[in-house]
Amino acid sequence: MTTSPTSRTPGDGDLHPLVTFLLTALPTGWILLSVPLVVDVPLAPFILATLYVGLVAPAVLLTRRDRSTSARELLRDTVRLPRPAWMLVPAALLIPTACWAVGRATGVSTDLSTSFLVNLALANVLSSLLVVNLWEEMAWAGFVQRRATARWGYVGGALVVTLMFTAIHLPLSLYDAGSVGDVAFNIAVMLVSGFGMRLLIGAFDAWGGGSILALGLIHATFNASSELLDPSHDWVRYVVTLVLGLGALAVHTSTRRDDPAAIHDPGDAARVSGSTAPARSAADGGTR
Repeated sequence: MTTSPTSRTPGDGDLHPLVTFLLTALPTGWILLSVPLVVDVPLAPFILATLYVGLVAPAVLLTRRDRSTSARELLRDTVRLPRPAWMLVPAALLIPTACWAVGRATGVSTDLSTSFLVNLALANVLSSLLVVNLWEEMAWAGFVQRRATARWGYVGGALVVTLMFTAIHLPLSLYDAGSVGDVAFNIAVMLVSGFGMRLLIGAFDAWGGGSILALGLIHATFNASSELLDPSHDWVRYVVTLVLGLGALAVHTSTRRDDPAAIHDPGDAARVSGSTAPARSAADGGTR
């Protein structure tokens, strides 16, 4: 696949914005996500507060200080369609279709009906996309991962973002955990599914011409795919996401080897164009 030219490379690999972001988001996430552990209050409002206060706000403010890009460009990328627009189809269907197919083959999928699918698409995916995942990926993909990729490459950038995401959401590994083993499992879930997700998102960011809308849709459908599986077998979703991410890596590597002139990441696109413009609790709590 080749990529349409997109906005200028944010930061050109500058490490300072990433460090500043981490030093802001890490204590914010630890403090806010730890409150429901010691006070009997719902977790959801604190997840939203972590998103908007700890992730979105510093991403926008730090982008405004970056001379290589602008907050307007970041917001534009967040709401515009991918190029080509049909990339929304695999962004929406790839993870849920694969999860349901594997669940069906192993006998752990839920029964599907028209009303179930409509409710899943509207009440789950669309609401999650508009309220949470679009803005979450504006921060993680549009701000963090593009800079990490510019500095460490596609795989290195995906790994760095996975580690940062897991570090900020570490308190979530303590929810519903009865032992050290449960905590370790919850952290492993975030690492495994997170790395697969970051590989997918890095690839789609390039293949979709820098549309964060497509990336938010991938994230929203990942969360919604839990409804397609028996709750005790949600591990299928994490493994499927990792396998799909590794598949995206294989396509990325193969395309680059076969077509050296092809553009494969937003940073490459900018340079070529010369533009100046329990487990479920831990994994879903951090991603929703």
